Amino acid sequence: MVSQKKPTGVARNARGGAIAKRKGRTDRDGDLVMDPTARARPGGGINKGGKAGAPKPRGAKPGARGAGFEKQLASHVGGSSTAVRTRPSRGLEELRITGHKSSKAASNTDGGLSSLIVWVEKRASLKAKRAVKVKKSRAEGDDLIISVPGEDTAHVLRLDGFVFAGANIKIERADSDSGASKEAAIAMLKGVLTRRYMVENKLLDLSNLAEDPDLKAASIFDSSSTTSKFFPAMMKVLDQQFKSNAEKNEAIISVSLANNQLPTVSPVTTLAQTLPQLKNLDLSNNAFKDLTALEAWRRKFSKLDHLIVTGNPLEQAEPDYVSKLLAWYPKLRLLNTVQVRSDEDAKTGRQVTDIPFPIRGPNFQDEGQIAENFLRTFFAGYDTDRATLVQHYYDEQSDFSFSVNTAAPRDPSKASDTAPQEWDSYIKGSRNLKKITQLPARQSRLCRGAQAIHERWSTLPATRHPDLATQPQKWLLECQSQPGVPDPTGASPVGVDGFLITVHGEFDEIDVSNGQVKKSRSFDRTFILGPGGPTGVRVVSDMLTIRAYGGFAAFEPEHNEPQVPVEAGVPVLPPGLTPEIAEQMLLELQKQTSMTVQYAKDCLEQVQWDFDRALQAFAAVRANLPADAFVQAA
Repeated sequence: MVSQKKPTGVARNARGGAIAKRKGRTDRDGDLVMDPTARARPGGGINKGGKAGAPKPRGAKPGARGAGFEKQLASHVGGSSTAVRTRPSRGLEELRITGHKSSKAASNTDGGLSSLIVWVEKRASLKAKRAVKVKKSRAEGDDLIISVPGEDTAHVLRLDGFVFAGANIKIERADSDSGASKEAAIAMLKGVLTRRYMVENKLLDLSNLAEDPDLKAASIFDSSSTTSKFFPAMMKVLDQQFKSNAEKNEAIISVSLANNQLPTVSPVTTLAQTLPQLKNLDLSNNAFKDLTALEAWRRKFSKLDHLIVTGNPLEQAEPDYVSKLLAWYPKLRLLNTVQVRSDEDAKTGRQVTDIPFPIRGPNFQDEGQIAENFLRTFFAGYDTDRATLVQHYYDEQSDFSFSVNTAAPRDPSKASDTAPQEWDSYIKGSRNLKKITQLPARQSRLCRGAQAIHERWSTLPATRHPDLATQPQKWLLECQSQPGVPDPTGASPVGVDGFLITVHGEFDEIDVSNGQVKKSRSFDRTFILGPGGPTGVRVVSDMLTIRAYGGFAAFEPEHNEPQVPVEAGVPVLPPGLTPEIAEQMLLELQKQTSMTVQYAKDCLEQVQWDFDRALQAFAAVRANLPADAFVQAA
């Protein structure tokens, strides 16, 4: 501690003389121990770098410095000393401090940052002869970024090269890179890209970057701040080498980021913006623990054909990573050099799923065209005369409800359309059970009886649905028999047979004043039909879901094969296979797999009744089959 006793007149005349007796082990404010080689000089400061300096000649002005010193100072602040002294205030300016990690204070709980800030404020205040405060601070890797008022910047910069807790620190503007240094950095990055580009393969090899001689010489990976800026800067330089995106995508189709010890793709995420049409990507021998490390690139490379992730912990941590990556990249054909999707499926972008057998097309099991006639009449009547429609098909026991699904995906072909959906006409009556949790609210939004249903319909916007005859591609209709439908006559206590109809499609909301389209929507509607009513058909239940327009691409069949109507329950057999032989194959497959009759039949149908392929298909998906796929032991 410095004695609080007033110094003698002699000591007062020699500024800092009392502290000089301590041979420079602390500064005049009693801060942390400085370099023991430091010497006091007139004015009480510490010489640059902590080195002893010769005392100035008597009579020298306190502000006078040698030409070398002035030149060094100018190099740090990017201009002449005179310009620094007269720099006008421009609000807060950011300064970067480095070198403190090797100080004695670095062992503090906060790495010595608070002590460093206090030291900077005290030393700069002495230079300015007024209080200088650090307004903001943040750690950026091994660097400390501070914000100080513009009028105080010069005084803080004068501390560049001083000794803090035994270590020389460097202070510079956070954006102090000169034009020359930037040009040198760009030239260096161009050289790295040139050396690592293989023209014949159209491959940009960015593997093992930490051992690149040019990058090591530039100390790119010596601090986290330069490391984080490196890859975005390299991608920017790469992008500037091409006249157009088409030229760039044609020149580079493959990139290797192998052997970079990447824990996530965050440091290199800009690759997806620079080369979005990449076809081959090597991420082997990094440190990806699971697929969350790759989440930033999920569905980013739309044309990715080959991906390599071998040598990463995720292979053991996520056994199902293959199926997930296939879902992320619809055109991925090769994974870790192994073909995981057929050429045809990869070309069309068809998804490969884990379900036991491929999804079938629409199934419409009608009888006497009852369901077909209902659908043709219903949607035409709903668009033109809802009052008459409700009297034809609904009675006092009919139920109707609708819900709004605001989270449904929109049409991918109209991704640029970000217009608000404007759900005001629907929200008040929506019976979305995920949103409406209170029982009274749920009950109030369920309409029962023809009158209540008509009143609810009258609150909904006028609509126009596509014509079923001329625009069938915009509809997906399914129908199947529904047993146990309530008998309105009461003659059958167990109910009667009816139909379950599901409809997926679209409609336009119409402005009734001028007939113009206001908004296009997609919808899903489920009917349960039973006997009754003036037409012989009544709606027992009607549930409507309205969502943002999602297009009809999902309705398009994968293969344009003619649909041959078949009797329900009768398998379609390939030519030359008799029903007797098919039955024996079904029994044998059941015996070897323990699957139920329905699952065994489905399995054989999906492989065109090829028994060996059926066994292979079962073995491939056995782990994913539900429990009800197997015959339960008695």
